[in-house]
Amino acid sequence: MEIDNLIQPFVDRQVQLESYVINTIATRVQEVGTLSKTDVYRLQQLAKIGSDVRSINKQLASVLNVQETQVKKMIKEVAVDTYKGAKPYYDYRHKSQIPYEHNTRLQRSVRATAKQTADTFKNLSNSKATGFYMRDSKNRSKLKMYTVAEAYQSVIDEAVQSVQTGVLDFDTAMRRTMKQLVDSGIRRVYWDSGYTRRLDSTVRMNILGGIRQINQQVQLQIADEVNADGIELSAHSFSAPDHEPIQGHIFTLENFDKLQNEMAFEDTYGNKFEAIRRPIGEWNCKHFTQAVVIKAHKPIWTLKELEELKKANADGYTMKNGKHLTMYECTQMQRKYETAIRYAKEGYMMAKKSGDDKLMEEYDIKIANLNKAYRQFSKDCGLTKQTKRTSVSGFYR
Repeated sequence: MEIDNLIQPFVDRQVQLESYVINTIATRVQEVGTLSKTDVYRLQQLAKIGSDVRSINKQLASVLNVQETQVKKMIKEVAVDTYKGAKPYYDYRHKSQIPYEHNTRLQRSVRATAKQTADTFKNLSNSKATGFYMRDSKNRSKLKMYTVAEAYQSVIDEAVQSVQTGVLDFDTAMRRTMKQLVDSGIRRVYWDSGYTRRLDSTVRMNILGGIRQINQQVQLQIADEVNADGIELSAHSFSAPDHEPIQGHIFTLENFDKLQNEMAFEDTYGNKFEAIRRPIGEWNCKHFTQAVVIKAHKPIWTLKELEELKKANADGYTMKNGKHLTMYECTQMQRKYETAIRYAKEGYMMAKKSGDDKLMEEYDIKIANLNKAYRQFSKDCGLTKQTKRTSVSGFYR
């Protein structure tokens, strides 16, 4: 939860940025809707306006530049805390722990990881792979990636055309398009796979990856300097099923290497495990490693405590339809509710900006229903609501 609290401010900024972009477009759509189809000149001028696009790009760059600076600072703080926490092992080996301020080797690792993580923000602001995933205006059966500027131009062009031709009721025509903007959100497309991910999720994933990476690097350096012979995994409630059996356990360096490379392995208690596909610290894993001197280390978790974590997870919650969910599955369901609520709030704000009362009412009802379901589900599962994850700056009903 502490790591989530570190990352959440970064995610919040992406949500605010997304709302800013969508609301800017919605405001222009409303202006188009107030014009008559005979006012061709004004429509053409509005369609060509570039100030909004420049403002959007400036806002995008500004937010991501701030993120870049702050993420470097956070990576360093995580590294320093991790390094200082290893002092007992230096004492056990009768070795002097070089203060971080003088440890040039560690500082190089921190700078490299901080730069690598921060550079992802530059890529998000500069790449054509960032934008909206919407229906192709020329072929409605296909989805197409639009940069923010392209999406803006496409939406305004469609609004202008709707007014000029009068083929469809303006509100009806634009309601469909504006909902697409909200449903898509600003996304990052991965060209190698064609997979897209919303920008706020991408930022969360990238920062968490940087934190895990620097933790691993610091631990490897500690292991080298104190001749550590083991790795202890962290443990947390409601773990994913593939990592739950091994969380909190200690492994020799040799067995940890096997674990990370899809080979059968065992812990220091002699428990044997089959190979797992997902390495520790990758693919959205929330576990962290700690280098240890096995003989000098007292395990953070006893086997009894780890079994209690498993039982609490397995007990879970049985839904009214009879389907049983583990607590891990309940937390995943919570995340889905929170995401849906956030997107509905963005939709409400967009509809309000564009002057579409009917669409605003639709989103208002959706928000109320989602909030009710989220509260009830969280209560039934015994989970605390994560209201920060549902907030959208500037939203009020």
